[in-house]
Amino acid sequence: MVGLILSFSFVFANSDNIVLTALTYMERPYQFGANDLYRMDCSAFVQRVFEVNGIRLPRSTAEQSRVGVQVGLEDLKPGDLLFFTTYRPGPSHVGIYIGNGRFVHASEKNGITINRIDEPYWSRRFLFARRMEQPNIIYTKSERQAKPLTKNFNEDEIADLIFILSNR
Repeated sequence: MVGLILSFSFVFANSDNIVLTALTYMERPYQFGANDLYRMDCSAFVQRVFEVNGIRLPRSTAEQSRVGVQVGLEDLKPGDLLFFTTYRPGPSHVGIYIGNGRFVHASEKNGITINRIDEPYWSRRFLFARRMEQPNIIYTKSERQAKPLTKNFNEDEIADLIFILSNR
């Protein structure tokens, strides 16, 4: 099993794996400010999904909204980050685009769930989208400060994700 985990941890930074990883967290509960495996807020969810896939993002939605490359709605690809204004002005909610006008995110009411961008609630609050293009990079407050990822992933968490994905 260790060989599988190690090979998986070096190969995965692509949009399909980001989407699959995000979907393994479905229905886990939301908690504002939480950042653990079974309870998290929107930015912790996004940070965790990308970190498992070799891309380390900042912790907060505001910081995440300043990294990567901005893309238009017409150019969205699975794995792009979508930013919304919700409880305060500016980027205050983030989700991961999964294709076909849908995104996965940590919802206060429904936990990790899927919604459509064109739903009235979300379309009125949409701000912009960003794409993280380089695997094995730590994105910090500006793209110029990106540096190679050196963190060792939690092998138990990766093993859990592999088990979940292989049983779908």
